[in-house]
Amino acid sequence: MSPLEETLLRLGTAADRLSFVAWPRHRAVPAPRLIRQRAELAGAVEAFGRSVGTRDGAVAASLFGQAWTVSATRAAIACLSGERRVPDVAAANSVLLIDATGRPAGVMLKAPRFVAVAGDRAASDPSAEVVPDTDALFAWTRRQLFDRHLGPLVDALHDLVPVGRRLLWGNVAAACAGGFAALSGTAIDPERLMADAAALLDSDDAPTCGLAQLFPVEHAGGTRLFVRRETCCLFYRLPDAPPWCLSCRLLSEPERLRRITLRLEAATA
Repeated sequence: MSPLEETLLRLGTAADRLSFVAWPRHRAVPAPRLIRQRAELAGAVEAFGRSVGTRDGAVAASLFGQAWTVSATRAAIACLSGERRVPDVAAANSVLLIDATGRPAGVMLKAPRFVAVAGDRAASDPSAEVVPDTDALFAWTRRQLFDRHLGPLVDALHDLVPVGRRLLWGNVAAACAGGFAALSGTAIDPERLMADAAALLDSDDAPTCGLAQLFPVEHAGGTRLFVRRETCCLFYRLPDAPPWCLSCRLLSEPERLRRITLRLEAATA
């Protein structure tokens, strides 16, 4: 078993959106092809829109891109914070897995490549790229996620329908921040998660800088992390959708905290 497979196994459900094999009943599409082929991307966005009940191309593209981002980043973020080993989920190494409803659900790696910090025993593995320190690790992760995967996706969706790049990058930021938030309540220290999120998302050269933040909420003797975003994902335009998401920048802080408290109490009841 490779060091990357060992990491994914130890992380369990936190990394279950990443696979080395195609999933049954899921359509497997090479990420670069879907990004480059306008007609195929348009068909995928339209199918996703039908599944969530909208014919609004901007809404469908926004939420499709957000689901794609979760699929591509969730396991990478768990690996980054959990073990400082990050799978190479650049588009060139990724196959998008799409479920029967048209929703991006996960990513299959073409090759088990990953990055490790010098001194990690995994650095000797033939599939490893070695960087000197954690700063270089975060820079590598930004490059593979943003420059070589999600940036081309943002450009493709922007060119496909009338939806702004800032909105799409806001979705990327919120989805990535949500990946760190999902790890709160695990063995990973919340302060480390907040610091890691800031290091990944708020670098001066990151297109996600300032678009989403994590904040802590104390509950039942523990700390859980939640996301506050600076852009709208357009979810409110779906049929029967609430006017504000929990992370919405238009939601008042007292109301946000009230909803969070209700959710946490329901989860621990």
